[in-house]
Amino acid sequence: MITNDKLEGLILAAGDSSRFNFIDSRSKKYFLELNNSNILGYIIAGMINAGIIKIKIVTSKIFNKLRYRRRILKTITRLSNGLKNFELDIIENKVPERENGYSLFLGLNRISSEYTILSMADHIFSKNIFSKIKKNYKKKDILLATDPMFKKGYYDKDDATKVVGKNTSILKIGKDLTYYNRLDMGVFILKTKTIEKICKKVESRFNRFGVTDIVLSALDSDLSVGYYDFSNIIWLDIDNYKNYHQLKRLFNKSSKIYPFGLAPTGYIT
Repeated sequence: MITNDKLEGLILAAGDSSRFNFIDSRSKKYFLELNNSNILGYIIAGMINAGIIKIKIVTSKIFNKLRYRRRILKTITRLSNGLKNFELDIIENKVPERENGYSLFLGLNRISSEYTILSMADHIFSKNIFSKIKKNYKKKDILLATDPMFKKGYYDKDDATKVVGKNTSILKIGKDLTYYNRLDMGVFILKTKTIEKICKKVESRFNRFGVTDIVLSALDSDLSVGYYDFSNIIWLDIDNYKNYHQLKRLFNKSSKIYPFGLAPTGYIT
């Protein structure tokens, strides 16, 4: 288990939300309403509730950083105790077309803690996956949360990143794998400086690269890349309106399950 003083949170939010066809190009899917908050608000609240008080968000270019910050903080105002010591750092990725691996590169460059807990800005879970993966971390350079697919889920296998894993080690990862036995759930624990070096190496060679490319480079470098299965967590990757409508149906106000286990009357307003 990692203690909170050795861990910072990083959320990758620089995607263009193109599948939503927003009229205003500045609109972002992670600000879509969810109960009485929004998608990003729940992700941040989940991190805070897991004891992570230093959080960095990598976003695409924003026109008013102060307004953006206020909008985020407004979604988590009921977390008054956590907010007293909560630190939010907003990092702009001015070339988001370089993909989320470049966002990871920018984010890790600003993190000083020994470990980083990484999340995508569009993944929602029925339990607090951040606290669970933190408690189950063992000495790995990368630990990825995975779904062993024991139960039918809400994921789209065609679009998901697939994983071949054995005895807690990742052997292969990619979207186009024919054989696979797990799915990437979009949450990682990283050894910050070790993976920052991998990011620098990949960034110097490629203009466009994703987080999966970083994982593949870590495997090629013989680093310790592992997985931890979460078979009892419902999760969704919000890539389009179909996913969003599934999310709204699953986590409605009368539901018995809540995003990250946070009831609307509890941490979120």
